[in-house]
Amino acid sequence: MNNTSSTPRFKAIARAKVNLALEVLRKRRDGFHEIETILQSINLFDELEIEFDDSGQILITSTDPDIPSDDGNTCHRAIRLLKPLISSSLGAKIHIRKQIPHSSGLGGASADAAAVILAANEAFGRPLKADELETVAAKVGSDVPFMLYGGTMLGRGRGEILTPLTALRPSFFLVVKPPVDISTASVYRDVNLTLTRHRYRINLNAVNTLLARFPNVSLSFRNGLEDVVCPSYPLISEVLGELLASKPRFASMSGSGSALFAIYENEARASVLAERFSVRGFFTAVVEPSPRAVELYRR
Repeated sequence: MNNTSSTPRFKAIARAKVNLALEVLRKRRDGFHEIETILQSINLFDELEIEFDDSGQILITSTDPDIPSDDGNTCHRAIRLLKPLISSSLGAKIHIRKQIPHSSGLGGASADAAAVILAANEAFGRPLKADELETVAAKVGSDVPFMLYGGTMLGRGRGEILTPLTALRPSFFLVVKPPVDISTASVYRDVNLTLTRHRYRINLNAVNTLLARFPNVSLSFRNGLEDVVCPSYPLISEVLGELLASKPRFASMSGSGSALFAIYENEARASVLAERFSVRGFFTAVVEPSPRAVELYRR
């Protein structure tokens, strides 16, 4: 890769996700929590410019100054894990144009890492099979294996054990992030499994039947982490209440927050509500569901 003309370069689209359902089942011996979740890709995305070389160095820049550029960055972690599998001298220059807000529960960092993993594998002739890519992804973060694929999936374990579900039909997601940042680790630390009510196991057949009938029927899922977040963050509870009052087909918090979303059949209705939140200084986006999380384009 010393020849500049042969340096592998990619543009990547890395899409956000929402959790249509999320239930915390138990604390695991490894310190993580056993969960069941329904993950859905949406067409809100970061754009990455990725260039690989044999310098062994990892250089990350971003349009968002709050995104770490060191080994705290998920893309940095992904490259480090790929080195023993692809090349010990693997280096990369990565520029991230952030559109997915950080600390939101929308999986932006996970999507970025998945894009880097897929790009590196493509650059070197696809030496890693799907299960090897998933193993690397799971070491980077719990949502990263889903981001290798995207669409509509059931996630079990830490969220990395995936089962495809019936694809969500066309609809419009209003995503709202109030000016609140929430630590995922702190939310899971505060989960009290003895007090959390209404825990359930997701029934695959029932979920697929419901998804197949949507939007003729409303979704009847829930995010169990709302029991932790809403009492501690009144603004999150307030926004969720406003979304539910607008009578969407479904509304919930994504992941551990602080982003919330509501699903509508009508784009204009979602856009009017987006404007109401936007003038209050909230991040808003109106987007559709996507069948893929990552798109790669060789430069």
